[in-house]
Amino acid sequence: MPSRQKSGALVIPRSFPQPPTMSSSTATITPSLITALTGRRGAYALILSTVIGTSVWHSFVGGPIQYKSLPRATFGHLQSRLFPTYFAIQGTGAAALLGLWTHAHRAVKGPTVGFSLNAWLLGGAIGGAIANLVAVGPWTTGIMNKRHRLERLEGTSYTDADASPALRKLSTQFGIAHSVSALLNLGVLLAAIAHSSWVAEFGSAL
Repeated sequence: MPSRQKSGALVIPRSFPQPPTMSSSTATITPSLITALTGRRGAYALILSTVIGTSVWHSFVGGPIQYKSLPRATFGHLQSRLFPTYFAIQGTGAAALLGLWTHAHRAVKGPTVGFSLNAWLLGGAIGGAIANLVAVGPWTTGIMNKRHRLERLEGTSYTDADASPALRKLSTQFGIAHSVSALLNLGVLLAAIAHSSWVAEFGSAL
């Protein structure tokens, strides 16, 4: 309701328009908190935000703080315990999103740019998370544990000038494995952000 000028005084309206209702072919549903919490759109937004939020927090907040605050061996052990759950959240979340996205577009006749692009984004996120969960993550953790054992046996650190060739070799292998895992993790995050941007701009059709 617009404000009205009366006798030189600004009159502020005491009531505001009610939110519009959502109509369907069978009934008119008034938006409510229950509808938002139990509807597909609400679930989709929650899952998508969980995947992005978890990835951002672990990669750029929690992980770096732990690295700076804990001894290296303790940090590595903690990460090795966190990673399986973390990658599982990424993978199952992306899989749920892909399932809902495909179901919402099941009536589309033939592939469209929006459907195909987002299906590939979500599929790539699933692939990256699963690769880290079942292959790259355990590979990286195995190399890390071998390096920790060798450091204890030799009484040195891989950064020491007198580190053995075997220890230096393990460090090189760990650097490669860790880089692959980090790139996969970044790919999952970027795919989720790209999909989120598309949904925000064009909707999810749910």
